[in-house]
Amino acid sequence: MKPLADLQARSLVLLCVLQMWTGSTNCCLAPGGDYRFELDLPKKFVVPKRGVALIPCAFSAPMRTHPGRQVWFRGSPEFPLRPPEVERKDGLYSPMISIYSECSIILRNTQDLSGEYGFMLEWGTKERHVFPDRVKVAPCFAKVSLTPSTGVFVAGEKNNLTCSLSKNCPGRDPKVTWKELGKGSKQIIPLKYADKQNKYLGYSEQLLYTPVPEDHQTKITCEATYGRNLSASDTVTLTVHSQPEILNSSSCTLSQDLLTCVCVSQGVPLPDIYWSLAQDEHDFITDKASDSHMTVISTFRIHVGNFTINSTMCVSRSALGLASMTIPVNVVEGFKNELRWTIKGLVFALFTVLAFCLMFIWIRAASQRVRQVPYNPLQEKADTVNCITTT
Repeated sequence: MKPLADLQARSLVLLCVLQMWTGSTNCCLAPGGDYRFELDLPKKFVVPKRGVALIPCAFSAPMRTHPGRQVWFRGSPEFPLRPPEVERKDGLYSPMISIYSECSIILRNTQDLSGEYGFMLEWGTKERHVFPDRVKVAPCFAKVSLTPSTGVFVAGEKNNLTCSLSKNCPGRDPKVTWKELGKGSKQIIPLKYADKQNKYLGYSEQLLYTPVPEDHQTKITCEATYGRNLSASDTVTLTVHSQPEILNSSSCTLSQDLLTCVCVSQGVPLPDIYWSLAQDEHDFITDKASDSHMTVISTFRIHVGNFTINSTMCVSRSALGLASMTIPVNVVEGFKNELRWTIKGLVFALFTVLAFCLMFIWIRAASQRVRQVPYNPLQEKADTVNCITTT
């Protein structure tokens, strides 16, 4: 039985290799497995030649989509391309030894069809999948390159950003605009390249840039305007590494026997935070969270008895350096008790004064009623009659 199983396994592998060579997408799957939606566009930018643009393309899709319909569109899936402006062309994508199926096309009359193009699959009655990748077709392109080429800057160091236009862009002096610049210093240097016949092969501009830590993840766009209502642009996202820095929002508070310290630090890459009190024998709890791509917050909690230290130290460390800050301990419970008793004393004093005032007003009113007896003429007449009778 074992030789038979080995023979079946070798036959399956050979069949899989042959199907991969032919571009089939229905092989080499584990039991119960399936393919994912994937699209490979080797060229994200295509420059047409003589009104024709060649777009190599290959894709994979789950088996439930077979047989499906391949649809190319311009801008939005609601605008599909139809012959004669698009033509299916196999052989543009190579090598084809993979699980992909080819979806390469030829665009014609591209002078009227410049723009972004996408690809989608349709199957069944109303099922479809739109791939997120896009390819741009235009006679002129802009490309922003970074120096260093890794695209990783260090805060405070000078760097170059170069915006280059393809050689087939019309005009020698296009209007180049840098947009969404960060806070770093900058200086623009225009550059032109010419061949031996003094024909310009391209145009580029360099931006001297000294980034600051706040420029991390900043997007910079180079836009070149040429001709009438024609432009080319490219955008890059900066990665700015910076040394750790501890912010003044860090604090420590002591409430009864619970000491809570918060250390807020910035830096790229995100630094690690250490506490000096963590070296003691007490049990402690630390929490670490990041609220952005360059800020990290460490919270330190510890139960203490007779705590006599009035400060602690926070240390922030990364591969670029370290920073430390001594954070004073703010005792908040004593202040709360003192404030509570102060309020109670004020309320008691207020009620006491109010009671004395009410008592004084009552006594005064009573004395006034005793002194001021009201006049009664009938009583006076009765007294007179009694006096005459007696006489």
